[in-house]
Amino acid sequence: MRNIIYANREHEVLISTYIQLACDFAKEVSTKSKYNDYLDVADLIFEYHNNYGNSIDRQNWCDWIMIIPINMTVMTNGFFAGISKRNTQANINSYKLVLDNMLEDVVKKVTEMKIPIDD
Repeated sequence: MRNIIYANREHEVLISTYIQLACDFAKEVSTKSKYNDYLDVADLIFEYHNNYGNSIDRQNWCDWIMIIPINMTVMTNGFFAGISKRNTQANINSYKLVLDNMLEDVVKKVTEMKIPIDD
């Protein structure tokens, strides 16, 4: 996976923990091939995040810090929908619930971060 640009240490801890959890869940319920496809799409999200962050200012600060959590959630839920089978449905539903709860926590904490841009 691509190296990710973070706003600060708090942002790094929150986002990297969320990414790791989402990836672990996806890996557990999929084949190696499907999981590699999942990682390829995640890498596109990280690339977009890094490139978007090259010109951070007050207008796009919130947009930038929310790219990974929001897009990882949408991607992971779509991935789960695509691979869901009767024998994995219970695990997937549990994982979705955990990720949704964690997303709420991450979004709350990330939106409370101070903008590191001078006036």
